[in-house]
Amino acid sequence: MVKTNPHDHELYRFKLEELRRLAEALGYAIVGEFVQVRSKPSVDYVFGWGKVLELKSIVSSIDIDTVIFYNILTGKQKFNLERLLNHRVIDRYELTLEIFSSMASDEISKLQIEIAKLSKSFTYDRIILAEKYRIGREHPSLRSRGEYIYRNQIRGLKRRLSKLKEKMDKYLEMQRMQLEKRRSLGLPLVCITGYYNAGKTTLFNALTGLRKPVSPLPFTTLSSKYYLVQGIARRFFLVDTIGFVYDLDPLMIESFKLTLNDIIQSDLILLVADVSESEDILRFKVETVSDILEKTLRVDGSRVILVLNKVDLIDSVKLSRRLSSIADYSRRYPSVIVSASKGYNLEYLLNFIEGKLESIRSTIYAKI
Repeated sequence: MVKTNPHDHELYRFKLEELRRLAEALGYAIVGEFVQVRSKPSVDYVFGWGKVLELKSIVSSIDIDTVIFYNILTGKQKFNLERLLNHRVIDRYELTLEIFSSMASDEISKLQIEIAKLSKSFTYDRIILAEKYRIGREHPSLRSRGEYIYRNQIRGLKRRLSKLKEKMDKYLEMQRMQLEKRRSLGLPLVCITGYYNAGKTTLFNALTGLRKPVSPLPFTTLSSKYYLVQGIARRFFLVDTIGFVYDLDPLMIESFKLTLNDIIQSDLILLVADVSESEDILRFKVETVSDILEKTLRVDGSRVILVLNKVDLIDSVKLSRRLSSIADYSRRYPSVIVSASKGYNLEYLLNFIEGKLESIRSTIYAKI
């Protein structure tokens, strides 16, 4: 990992710990960590040359399969590092996609994952093919067809990505038509989102009576799951969606627009946070998701309810500290404290949701 702010001690520790959790979720056994402070990552190797030689020495002395970088690698950096270290190299983006692939069970999830993989690896694949062509040119028997094969393979990658995106566009049109149908029935859309492992699916199960699989592994939910909920006084569609993570790459957002579009188009968003976590981590995660919603997805903050989950895991003193740490977010978003696993305060949450939906509908009518 390269960190660019020498004073940012807590954040880089959090990033490394999160990277460790993601790797361990896939069964990787971590044998060491490596950090360099630089004003900006090296264009060729992420690390500076001296540091990358130090990494090479360490990697050569231990029995490992993969070197995992927190920093998102360019195709050039990945190629250079693999050639120098003589080991498989992946970054946080690719690690996350490996987790997604292990969790994916439906066609939409698999489609989005494949688009994300091809979009990310295109430059790297092009460098690999160019290297094979260069080596081929050194052998007279391969010279005649080498460039033709190289160009053809590049075109093949572009065609594959183009076809996948066309398929994505068809799904987006279907999604748009389904949304219009639900709206015509007068049934609003309430979307559950938040940082991964905040208890989103547990809350979805508690409010719907379903038993969707719940796992301690990250990113259990990849594609949105809809269910028509009968609340206290009205019905609405409840949607469980993918959990977020820090430093979400724009390519990932673009590739998963089918899933993220459910959040963008929803009438109301439940931002679920684990209130049992430490003050710093709770604030950091609420801030991360808030930024993704409002700055990246351009969601109107007035449509957000902050749902502070897992209150059963802490005492009143700790709860007071947690609430103080996110007081500015509690003022920006109306908040409700619940325990999805214990069923605590869920009826109040339902009443709150319905009141908010009624308020939103009245505002829309007023604007018309």
